[in-house]
Amino acid sequence: MDTIRALVLSGGGGRGAFHAGVYKYLMESNKINVDSPHTKEWDPQVIVGTSIGAVNGAAIAQGMPADDLVDVWKSLEETDIQGLPPGMRGVARWFARKAFGMIMDANLPQVKPQDATSPIPKDFWAPLPIFSKWWGERFIGRWINLLDTGPLRKTLHTRFKFDAEKLSASARTLLIAATNVQTGERVMFSNREIRNRETGEARHDVVMGISADRILASCSIPLVYPWTFDPETNAFYWDGALVANTPIGVALDAMREVPTDVPAEIVVALMTPWWEGDDPIPHTARKMPESFGDAITWTLDWMLLASFRERLRLINTYNDLAKRERAEGKGPYKYREVKVIIAAPDDFLPAERIIDYDGNVSADLIKQGYGAAQKAFEKTFK
Repeated sequence: MDTIRALVLSGGGGRGAFHAGVYKYLMESNKINVDSPHTKEWDPQVIVGTSIGAVNGAAIAQGMPADDLVDVWKSLEETDIQGLPPGMRGVARWFARKAFGMIMDANLPQVKPQDATSPIPKDFWAPLPIFSKWWGERFIGRWINLLDTGPLRKTLHTRFKFDAEKLSASARTLLIAATNVQTGERVMFSNREIRNRETGEARHDVVMGISADRILASCSIPLVYPWTFDPETNAFYWDGALVANTPIGVALDAMREVPTDVPAEIVVALMTPWWEGDDPIPHTARKMPESFGDAITWTLDWMLLASFRERLRLINTYNDLAKRERAEGKGPYKYREVKVIIAAPDDFLPAERIIDYDGNVSADLIKQGYGAAQKAFEKTFK
């Protein structure tokens, strides 16, 4: 084995079409303007996904061809992913549809109770203390999240072809991130046992087994979508991006069985702008946010990117140690050489795209993802 490869897919909701474009480029067999080892398919042995990255990651780990993943994203609409929670009533429904209608071109239906993922709380949410319980029950209802992911659970099976048995038998290692609601700790669900690369001990934060509900857990954006309960771990989960949007470290642990003299290549598909060194600064970032929407987008993107920046610094430190080991000729080596290739958009992707799934817009995101991966490869593998 010349290299071991990992693909890390960040969270970003409806912006996940970007991943499909990245994967389409990676799996092309006749790349140009790169060195000969990278002209063929870049097929990852390890996949790490967070939120919508968990959805795409599961499809890829099961063997879904890149063109099929692209077609799925081009065909998705908002109603394939979400609807209004069943406990939402009257006036609240009207306001929700008006508000979401400004973001997405869809009239979201209310999810039927038997298909819903939303818990219905004991108490209604009164908009003002002066309103009686009768008014609250009749016009506001009982709900603690704005949207329900019942449609996504169905779409995982019908469009993304989720198959737990096929995923368990896959030669690719898949890890997906979620956040424990009550402790704030990150948990990784995996189709393989993962051991710490240094100690050899089983990682306590990795739980074996990936189900459709565990993928939903990784996608459960706080307040927007309902948390997801996992019976096996007896815990409630929110979106993994809440604490770790791009958990690279666990990808390195998943490589533990491969000798450390084999270098690693990790492609990270971000959905936030990224630049370094002499790269041009994105056009939008040359000025300050100009609207409330801009401020939300910037805030969210920088929060999601923070843990990745720290992890990248740590990897660079380990790379320095790996180079020192090899210069001294002292094997077997403790540290693996790791090359991180970052595929990211040239500019900010609007925050509202997180809940906006539209085939036409997705087609543009797929194109951007393809171009970002191509740019990253041509820069890294000249």
